[in-house]
Amino acid sequence: MLYWARVDLTAPGIELYVTPLDPSAVARGWEYRLRRIKDVVNSEHLAVAINATLFTSNSGWWPLMSGVLANSVETVVADHVVNHIWEHTYLLWFDDKLTPHLPPSKPPSAADLAAAWGIGGQGVGLRDGKVGPGNDRNPDSRTAVGIDPSHKLLFLAVGQNISPRLMLAKLADLGAKDGMLLDGGGSSAMAIGKGAARISAGAVYGGWRPVATYFGVKASPLQVGKS
Repeated sequence: MLYWARVDLTAPGIELYVTPLDPSAVARGWEYRLRRIKDVVNSEHLAVAINATLFTSNSGWWPLMSGVLANSVETVVADHVVNHIWEHTYLLWFDDKLTPHLPPSKPPSAADLAAAWGIGGQGVGLRDGKVGPGNDRNPDSRTAVGIDPSHKLLFLAVGQNISPRLMLAKLADLGAKDGMLLDGGGSSAMAIGKGAARISAGAVYGGWRPVATYFGVKASPLQVGKS
């Protein structure tokens, strides 16, 4: 099963959301506090959100609890603020006009880091509409993000029991030209905000595990579906 949202970045009123640094965490030498997706969608008034980067935490307990101090593994840019630079990050970034870019190289360049918004991943598995040969076929829960730069389209997707190769192929079928996987497994989650058309608000997949960073959209009703 695949849950997805397609966002027209040229539509009036569209805004992006990337989890900002948490001042109380920064004061203690960390970057974020773990939060559940439904709490983020409600408090930030998002139309849709997915989990984002891999993360570490200072929790010695399992399952993880909301409020625990955490760091993102990859680079994140939230409203022009960079959390840190990790040399192995491939950065999906957006300028102030929400034009999307997913460079094929790492680490992020100075121009990439000057972005308004950015989410890091560990590999660009979809390039020019074609899935790369290095993506495996092992099924698990997956989260992915894709773009069509020429049409300024953004794709957010979460899949259940799906391989990286198939996940990226489905993104391509939806119209994505470039894309990458984000944190997966138990972290994979998508939630829809209040006021969505033809779908109930709340978590459509996952959401039980709090994570450090989220990527989402504030908008009028979006095209959302499952397949």
